[in-house]
Amino acid sequence: MSSLRAVAVCCTLTLGLWGCAPNPCERSTKAAKATQGDCGDEIAASLLGTSCTSNLRSCTEADQKVIGDVLTCVEKMPTCSALAKDAWRLQRDNCAADLTTLSTACHDAFITSVPIIDAGMPDAGPQAINDGGNGLVLFGVANADTVALAWEPRRTAMVEKWMLIESDALGDNRTETFLDMVPGTAINFTIPDSGTSGRRYYLAGLNANGDVLLGTPIDEVIVDAGSACMGPDGCPDDRVCDLGQCRQQTCITGMASTCPGGYQCFAPGECRRTSADGGVFTGGGMRRDAGTAPLPFISNEITVSPRPPLVQPVVTVGSVAGKRPDIAAFDTARVSLAMEQEGQLIAHPSSARGTDFIDEAHTSFGLDTVGTRVHLAFNPDNQALYACYVVGRGIRVQKSVDRGQTWGVVAATFEPPLPDDGGIGDIIRDCDLAPWKNGGVLLVTAENEALMIRELSDTLGVTMMGPAFTSIMPSASDAGVFAPSHPAIATLPSTGVVHVTFTGTRLLTGGAADSEPYGVFREGAGSFSFVSRMTPFTSPSALPEDWTTVSINPKTGRAVGAFTTVSTGTQNSTVYISLFSNVTRGWGTGSHLNVFVTDQNTSVWLPAKAPTDVWFAFSPQFAPLPDGTFAFSFVAGPHNGSTGDYRMYMVPFDLERVPSITNGRGWFIPPVVKMSEERVLDPRGSFSSPQPPVTALTADGQISVYGVFVTGSGVGGDVEGPARFFSWP
Repeated sequence: MSSLRAVAVCCTLTLGLWGCAPNPCERSTKAAKATQGDCGDEIAASLLGTSCTSNLRSCTEADQKVIGDVLTCVEKMPTCSALAKDAWRLQRDNCAADLTTLSTACHDAFITSVPIIDAGMPDAGPQAINDGGNGLVLFGVANADTVALAWEPRRTAMVEKWMLIESDALGDNRTETFLDMVPGTAINFTIPDSGTSGRRYYLAGLNANGDVLLGTPIDEVIVDAGSACMGPDGCPDDRVCDLGQCRQQTCITGMASTCPGGYQCFAPGECRRTSADGGVFTGGGMRRDAGTAPLPFISNEITVSPRPPLVQPVVTVGSVAGKRPDIAAFDTARVSLAMEQEGQLIAHPSSARGTDFIDEAHTSFGLDTVGTRVHLAFNPDNQALYACYVVGRGIRVQKSVDRGQTWGVVAATFEPPLPDDGGIGDIIRDCDLAPWKNGGVLLVTAENEALMIRELSDTLGVTMMGPAFTSIMPSASDAGVFAPSHPAIATLPSTGVVHVTFTGTRLLTGGAADSEPYGVFREGAGSFSFVSRMTPFTSPSALPEDWTTVSINPKTGRAVGAFTTVSTGTQNSTVYISLFSNVTRGWGTGSHLNVFVTDQNTSVWLPAKAPTDVWFAFSPQFAPLPDGTFAFSFVAGPHNGSTGDYRMYMVPFDLERVPSITNGRGWFIPPVVKMSEERVLDPRGSFSSPQPPVTALTADGQISVYGVFVTGSGVGGDVEGPARFFSWP
């Protein structure tokens, strides 16, 4: 017998099925060492134990094939991390699940030395992973009645069904609920009964067989569509950086607002750069995932307790000063805001309930390198986020399908044509937008002497266009309403109701002009109603009002609005709420709807305000709540005659509440809550004209309200600082 044949026979006699290849015991030891990582002695030196060789003699050829497949699965596992031991063990146990199919003799030979022979999925079902090695991150909050949950995938997997695991505060009385949702689409869930004590929750994503999925890594992507420029410095002085391209921007001579910051309008109507704009800020532009290893689709465990809504601590949105913010919310985990920062429009999406906003490198995305006065709207039908803002002589609308991380793929610009004679031409002064049917939006713009409505499809094509309001010029018999500006829009797509509020101008006796808040509405496909003043029609104030806001509660279909006014007496700047009557089809307010007027049965209204203190209020905002009420916020604080020291406040508003000071329905639900001790920007101009808004408010459709405000720095608090974000509850 040759030596080569002798070796072959020896190998076969010794290793049976395995020939001269590494036998299962050798593979087991190597796999354990390769995947042990920094988990120390908690991971066995050999997955099949130190008695593997002798135990293997009790196993059939079929048993050895099962063991080989298990080891192949283990060999593909990542190295164990001390921060993700639970996830590693779960993957190992999933690999070992088939060991339960071993023959009785083989099984009994290994069982005393290898506990994972009986591993697989634990008898109690999938367990939560709290060490960071999970493919899902679960968020949850509760008020006195409802629990709201939402989860963010950190990995990718085709989920066929979600299983929500719930237990009591001690971890006992476990229940498993399969969420009745379209496979692969669910990201949030609301439980209408929050119970009487704390509950624990975690989530698992399963395949069709009910097994926990192993999510594959999400690629880290630099969001860059091949832009030729990233800001003004990337273009010649006679061009602006517009959606990544250096383009000529037309403007109105003498109107600096029709050009980006650092540019001036020169004849015959071209924007040219004349100075630096303070820097170029284009955002982080990077999606971030939590690593490269596969992770099981099981979330962390959270404890949620029913309680009165509490304001969460504010979060700084990056380090760059912002102005004119707006915000949109998707669910308990996800929210997105946008604002002007260093001459550009920057979007800030969050997938962690706003707690990640401070991480500017991964939560700042360039919305546009030109533009101002951005407004956001989220359409839940197609999960699309829309933005409109002023660009040059017109406005632009953009759509994002990843909640604000990527912009510019779908965009439309609306700009009035230049006159043939080379004259000044028209401009679109402002815009607002709201979700509409079929995944689109309704866009309202202030143009010349009209408010125009455009119905935009989900590709931003115009499917309908018409006036919401056309100026009524003064005549001998009518003071008229003209020069509409600062429009706000609210919609209820399910019923076709649309409300538009705005600031209009009227002439007073003697020829002076006065600005007043007005509203129009539409039901279905009909025309808009005749204009209605939001102040008492019988005794309109000759003092200026401006900056309306409007909201519709989807549960009741009822609308509320608000506006800022310059008043007489000690409270020079204040906010009034205005109510829309479904009976009279008009707006109206009363003295009891002034935020500085308190119910005589209310002992505390605005904290730290004595009855004789001079306070100003402005920047009203609404967000509809699921119970039919509204969250209402405003900025208020003492004014010393030259500057204000302002804070942001919020209070629920109930259209059915009757205060003791009037018989009319509709009033606040005290107490007013201060959102933060941070000083809010003083936007100036509080004596001669109403102060413009410096805040935004939104609701997520579950139970939470989110807000953003711009901080004020400097001695007078009138220098823009970084924005602050808060959530409630």
